[in-house]
Amino acid sequence: MGRLPLRQMIISMLGIEEISPQDRSIVLRARKLQRYLTQPFHITTEQTGMKGVSVPLEKTLSDCEAFISGRYDHYTEEQCYMIGAMKE
Repeated sequence: MGRLPLRQMIISMLGIEEISPQDRSIVLRARKLQRYLTQPFHITTEQTGMKGVSVPLEKTLSDCEAFISGRYDHYTEEQCYMIGAMKE
């Protein structure tokens, strides 16, 4: 196992509430983006029971930009997980 980055160590020790509102916003956006990038693949349908999806590169990049800019801040992390493309 590798070492955790300093910011991640601070968050795990103190909690996300202890970082600045701006840093908290960045962390929450990054978590949502990470979950969004976990896509259900066609090849794993048999093992997971989830239908695989294909998201065009342009839509993926557009969604990533929306996460970074805060347009998807109203979504929960769970709503971003294994969904394919975001629906606006």
